[in-house]
Amino acid sequence: MDFFQNYVNLLPPSLLTPTIKIISTTFGIAKTLQSHLTPFLSKIITKPDVASIILLVILLVVSLKILDMAFRAVLFWIKLVLRLAMWGAIGSIGLWVYTRGVDGFIDDVSGLAEHWKAEYDRYSGEVKGYKSQQERFMGQRAQAQAPGAYGSGRGAARGWR
Repeated sequence: MDFFQNYVNLLPPSLLTPTIKIISTTFGIAKTLQSHLTPFLSKIITKPDVASIILLVILLVVSLKILDMAFRAVLFWIKLVLRLAMWGAIGSIGLWVYTRGVDGFIDDVSGLAEHWKAEYDRYSGEVKGYKSQQERFMGQRAQAQAPGAYGSGRGAARGWR
């Protein structure tokens, strides 16, 4: 404090009052924290179990903060890629309309829609054919496994149990 009092007269008067207020407030807060935290710190030093628990809690909080930072970084890059893709698509469509004109764009889109509808119908037909083939196969298999007359079917060779 003596150091501060010796050089306080060197400060200009416009800085003197705010500087003294800030310094006195800082020292007051430090003294209050010291008086309140001293019993707590002495208990932590005397009881190592409490210190280890507090250390684990601090490590948990720090690791969760780091994980949150990593999550936010990944989320930022994903959002950036999605925004770039969206604006790229909008720009590409705009360039397409500019190059081909509105009528050419509509013709191109209708041609693409017809092409993909035909592909969808073709694949739907293949799926329906596969399903009907599987149903026929399952029906034939069920008939082959159905118990018939005595001495026929799957368990005929094994005998009566």
